[in-house]
Amino acid sequence: MPGFTRSSGRLSAVLSLVLVACGAPVAGTGAQTTAPGGQRSTTGTPAAQEGPYLYVCVQDEARVAIIDVESLEVVRSVDLTALGFSRTANPHHVAVEPGGERWYVSLIGENRVARFDRAGDLLGTFEMSTPGMLSFDAGSGVLMASRSMSAVNPPTRVGWVDTRTMEGEEIDVFLPRPHPMALSPDGRWAYTGSLGVNQIAAIDLETEDVTLTDLEGPPHALVQFDISDDGRTMVAATELSGRLLAFDLSDPAHPRQVASLELGPMVFDPVFGPGGTTVWVPVKGANEVAIVRTSDWTVERRLAFESFRQPHQVVFSADGTRAFVSSNNKADHMSGMADHAGHAGMESDTMNGNVTVIDVRSYEVAEVIELGRNVTGMGIAGG
Repeated sequence: MPGFTRSSGRLSAVLSLVLVACGAPVAGTGAQTTAPGGQRSTTGTPAAQEGPYLYVCVQDEARVAIIDVESLEVVRSVDLTALGFSRTANPHHVAVEPGGERWYVSLIGENRVARFDRAGDLLGTFEMSTPGMLSFDAGSGVLMASRSMSAVNPPTRVGWVDTRTMEGEEIDVFLPRPHPMALSPDGRWAYTGSLGVNQIAAIDLETEDVTLTDLEGPPHALVQFDISDDGRTMVAATELSGRLLAFDLSDPAHPRQVASLELGPMVFDPVFGPGGTTVWVPVKGANEVAIVRTSDWTVERRLAFESFRQPHQVVFSADGTRAFVSSNNKADHMSGMADHAGHAGMESDTMNGNVTVIDVRSYEVAEVIELGRNVTGMGIAGG
């Protein structure tokens, strides 16, 4: 339905906030809540306030590891169960404010997005069903949240959160299973896409008008988006078709596809590299990271290291000299993929996931940080 537009409005959010103020429980409205336990529970060496830190979800252990980017040491581990959350809290994705003062994590199993300070103290939560990917805009203080891949039939809505209050609403995007999430650099537009159909939704955050764009090709299952610093180009990873798609955002309401590159099985979270001349793309089913040139949308090189065990996400240090690659190393991700190259001997003795640190100048491994079961999303200030 190219060009289909509809506005959802903020009346529901106003009503929800009135009900919360009156003490009435409101299911699924995004009211601010607190964890059932205390406000703090972290372990490890106390982290200095300077940072910078890398925040890494250890999904199957209900914790977030905080890594010092300079020393590459785990300086703190946020134990979500000690905060009153369940062992199936499933922290999945992280967004970090540019200065690193606060960070946000989606908790799939708790139906919440949680807000923490730099040291790992819980500051508040926003309630929504099965949150997935996050994107933060520093100018407005708005956090956008999509739905988890694990949610079979989630609401056709995405979360809009004012991080100053952790209150917000849900915007209907009129497509099933919205999973990717990206904000334009100016904070005006949000983009999501469907795991179930070949559609992208562009959301004008000033008006809440939503425009759907159909995509050609086989079923894609859109995983995640990233937008270049100049706001002109968006890239998308696809799980089923195994492609990197590129879009021209000259007309922000109507992304125009300009490239489609087959990379391999289970293409996951793409990210523009330092300077925007490349896109780094985890290819989970091949245990590789493909580096794609943005000038002609061809593969410049493929990185394949022993520590890559279902690579999930890539983030860069603020100075662009280091790339951090998370790996799941999770057996149940391998179903139906036994014939793909690179999976022989896949399961390690510990089945621990890790973060592989790569020197961007030499493409060599600087460090492998083993963290625990099912290492997924990461976030870093200024990265």
